[in-house]
Amino acid sequence: MIKKRIFLFLVFSLTFFFCCSQEEEKKSPTLADVPDQVVEKTQMVFTVDGVRSTVIGADYVVKYERKDLTLAKKVHVDFFDKEGKHTSIMDADSGIIKEKRQELEALGNVVVISDNGVKLETESLRWDPRKQKVITDDFVKVTKEGDVIYGYGLEADQKLENFQIKKRVKGTIKKVPEGEL
Repeated sequence: MIKKRIFLFLVFSLTFFFCCSQEEEKKSPTLADVPDQVVEKTQMVFTVDGVRSTVIGADYVVKYERKDLTLAKKVHVDFFDKEGKHTSIMDADSGIIKEKRQELEALGNVVVISDNGVKLETESLRWDPRKQKVITDDFVKVTKEGDVIYGYGLEADQKLENFQIKKRVKGTIKKVPEGEL
């Protein structure tokens, strides 16, 4: 009986010890968790086939080279088409940037305004530089010349000329002039 209690005590003690040591390992930072750079007021330029596709500015950036991860606060982006012509701007509270893949995810109060006057508002947005498309699953509001369209989920070109709202689409469209139907 005493041997059984000692055995159970040892098993319990070892289990407790290993659980605590694993918890401690989770809390202590690794080399990969320490940022390689912390920068204020910076700009990054992305290119596709040698042509400028995006200029990303941020008030504050934390860079993790090993993870190909850049976290940015107060983000402003200028988008350019395949010929290098400016197409639109985007502002957001923060962003997650994968520089090697040139991917950008904007988070919080995301507003995109195209050079042709279309405005997109949402809470998150992903940008694919190869396809030159913006994508979200969140609620969106698109405004153009007084017309307002709402819904959930969107895929659009970065000029906001062609877009598709995926579900629960509603809107207010002003009267269409005769001959434009």
